[in-house]
Amino acid sequence: MKQIKRLKRKKTSLFLTAAVLSLGILSGCGAESKEAKEARMTGIEQLNAGNYQDAIDSFGKALDESDGIVNSFELDVLKYRGEAEYKLADYKAATQTYGILAEVDGGKAEYLYYKAASEAAAGQAEDAEKDFAAAEEKAKNSKKSSAAAPGVSLAFTALASAARDAGDSELAAQYCNQAIERGVSGPEIYNQLAISEMEAGDYESAMSHYEEALSLADSETALVIRQNIAVLYEKEGDFAKALEQFKECQAAGADTPEVQREIRFLESR
Repeated sequence: MKQIKRLKRKKTSLFLTAAVLSLGILSGCGAESKEAKEARMTGIEQLNAGNYQDAIDSFGKALDESDGIVNSFELDVLKYRGEAEYKLADYKAATQTYGILAEVDGGKAEYLYYKAASEAAAGQAEDAEKDFAAAEEKAKNSKKSSAAAPGVSLAFTALASAARDAGDSELAAQYCNQAIERGVSGPEIYNQLAISEMEAGDYESAMSHYEEALSLADSETALVIRQNIAVLYEKEGDFAKALEQFKECQAAGADTPEVQREIRFLESR
């Protein structure tokens, strides 16, 4: 689940219904109905196509049509639903879904990481920090590397973003550096770190980390990062390079009203 934000020129902020499930003993096999299985598959297809609300509705139907006993099928559906809710930016619903998963499936670290990310994105910083700490404790006691735990990168990214939105760029950078030291590297982490450094006026480090983010990003994410680089050039007063970057982004598909406004502004300089 990828979540990456971009800067606006004059701002420093970046550009469930709960399932009623039996909290019984987990079972590896359940007599799920044909309707439940079909709804699950439909939901997965809708999720992959970016139709998040439709996917959530389908996953809800799959749960309604299931046997009502929490087993591997219900857990799988809930995982998919949590992902769809997060991508829809319904962070309150995602928090509830991951809370259910943590409650019925042994409080696994991955559910707590995703719950912390959802809480951070919803502006519930205190709850996010608490669940993140609980996830870290769970991960520490696991045989698997905590760097490889599902959700850990998203949690670090969301916590850094929330800290920066609260005006604490220093704390945001600390989260990013902690993630990198742990081997949890990715374009979102480096992008967040670069934004925090740019806000602190450390343009050289910010550019270095934007470039690191670009080296790890897919084409869609790279386009967002390049717009942030354009903002960095603008902050440095290099309007020619900023204009060049924005025009390249526009030609590559980022022909948004925001980019158009930036280009008009820079052409007037």
